[in-house]
Amino acid sequence: MKTPAQGLKILDIDCKLVTELVTRFIKNEVTKTGMNKAILGLSGGIDSALVAFLCKEALGADNVCGVRLPYKSSSPESLSHAELVAKKAGIEMLTYDITAAADGFASAEFVFDTACAKFKPEGAAASAKSFKMGATLTHHHLGNVLARARMNTLYHLSALSKSMVTGTSNKTELLLGYGTLWGDLAYGINPVGDLYKYQVRQLARYHGVPEEIIVKKPSADLFPGQTDEGDLGYSYEELDYALFRLVDARENPKILAESGEVKPELINFCLKKIMSMQFKRQMPHIAMVSFRTINQSFNYPRDWAM
Repeated sequence: MKTPAQGLKILDIDCKLVTELVTRFIKNEVTKTGMNKAILGLSGGIDSALVAFLCKEALGADNVCGVRLPYKSSSPESLSHAELVAKKAGIEMLTYDITAAADGFASAEFVFDTACAKFKPEGAAASAKSFKMGATLTHHHLGNVLARARMNTLYHLSALSKSMVTGTSNKTELLLGYGTLWGDLAYGINPVGDLYKYQVRQLARYHGVPEEIIVKKPSADLFPGQTDEGDLGYSYEELDYALFRLVDARENPKILAESGEVKPELINFCLKKIMSMQFKRQMPHIAMVSFRTINQSFNYPRDWAM
């Protein structure tokens, strides 16, 4: 019986071939829009590091800009790792602190009138006439605010420089819905969205991403000690193995559970996330009232007639 660590060998990729496919994808998708540059958020993590290296290879270092978007609680290590990536890849780097934007949202006061009193946050006193947004923000909510502030910045810079916003979410995250709509899940193209975390690490080593970035625990850097795997409740190795067996190999969940190679509770976790988070992988549904409904009966690819 294979353990997940042993079984992960089935996810091994031909790094040279994948690089050729992905860099061709980047170049084609960017240039056919009339642009020749890419811009991305540099978090100091492995996914954005790999995307930076791939964009550099596809478009040339002078045509790639990595943007550090720190919040006041961001780890100094994240900032230094992002700078390390930019220097090693030879790409341009900008820094824009989103603290004022995020704290401005948190400090704003929301005032109720009679028409909207029914939409008070749960737990608010019946007599409350207003509340500060910051009082409602859990770590999860704050993460969404920060992700959207960062993407707002990237898209503004994209418009100024006529460059393509490039996503950095991997396949594991996309399948599990581990991302923020209109935040880190907003982008023009995504070069690594079909690569599991295991494969991202493999390709990152092939491209010479610094080892300290490859081996550190992935984190959204929301608060000290926060990690992706802590949020998800499983290691990326466990998740990648289970997801590959369920999604790519299309194995029957019941038979897979009976084999003992994947924990039944992990199978159930993955299936529930895949199904419940499908809305994050699609454009919003439009009600059909005609014979040609966008994204339903009218499904031309985005580069049609270009």
